Amino acid sequence: MERRNITELSTVEFTGSLGAAFQHYGRQLTALAQRWGTELDIAAVDAEAAMSSMKGHVLLFGLDSKVRARRVAKRLKRARDLTAALAERGESFHRSYRKHFLP
Repeated sequence: MERRNITELSTVEFTGSLGAAFQHYGRQLTALAQRWGTELDIAAVDAEAAMSSMKGHVLLFGLDSKVRARRVAKRLKRARDLTAALAERGESFHRSYRKHFLP
């Protein structure tokens, strides 16, 4: 598998004014997490729709495949929730630096 770097975060250098660098890093992290969250949300809906269309057990009228599709898609929705928490942490990164290191 090819290794890909997250260029938005790797280009931020922690030199000079650390407050400005941390603020920029937090903004980039928040934006990246929001984009990941959107992608995971779309993927969850698409995956659930694709799996729900599969044939299930004949006597259950396909309800079993819909339930299994919902379970599998729930994993992507949990990942989306984690990216929302990551975005929140990105916003509070600079505030935490100011609180603990600046007078």
